[in-house]
Amino acid sequence: MSSSEKTHWTSTLACLGPIGHLPKAPGTWGTLFAIPFSIALFQWAGIWGALAVSIVMILFSVWCCGAAEKVLHQRDPGCVVLDEFVAVPVCYLGVALFNPQIQMQLTETGSLLSYQSIGLHLAVFTLFRIFDIWKPWPVGPSQKWPRGWGVVMDDILAAGYVNLVLCLIFALF
Repeated sequence: MSSSEKTHWTSTLACLGPIGHLPKAPGTWGTLFAIPFSIALFQWAGIWGALAVSIVMILFSVWCCGAAEKVLHQRDPGCVVLDEFVAVPVCYLGVALFNPQIQMQLTETGSLLSYQSIGLHLAVFTLFRIFDIWKPWPVGPSQKWPRGWGVVMDDILAAGYVNLVLCLIFALF
C-alpha cells in the first residue's frame, strides 16, 4: 500500500485516525470511544437531535466507509471503525424513545454518572460487541450489501438488537 493510500482522508476518517490501528480488536476500540461521544451527543442535542445527527452520520459513514474500501483495496477492512462509532448512538435511541427514565438519564447532566447510567453504558458496550461479533440474522447477511452499505448496516442492525434486548430488560424489570 502506498503512503498516499495510507493517508487518504477518507481512510483516515473511516479509521477514526489512530483508533482503528490500536492493537487487537479495533471494533472494540471504536465502540469504546463512541460511548462518551454518544453521551455528549444526547446531552447536546437531546433525543430528537441525536436521532437527526445519527441519520446524517449513518449516511455519511456509508459513503466514507465505501470510499475507504476502495482506497485500502479491501472489503470491510478491520481498521475501519467509523461504522461502530456511528452505530453506538443508535444503541441508545430505541430504549430512550420508549423509556422516559432512560431518556432523562441521557439528556440531563446530573444523572450521567449515576449507578443506573453506568450500568446502561456497560450494557450498551457489551451487548453491541456481542451482536457485532456474533452477527445473528440479518446482521451477518447485510455485510454482503454493496459498497459502504455492507460495512455500516451490519452495525446498525446489531444496534437494533441492542435496543430490543434493552427494551425487554427495562420492560421486565
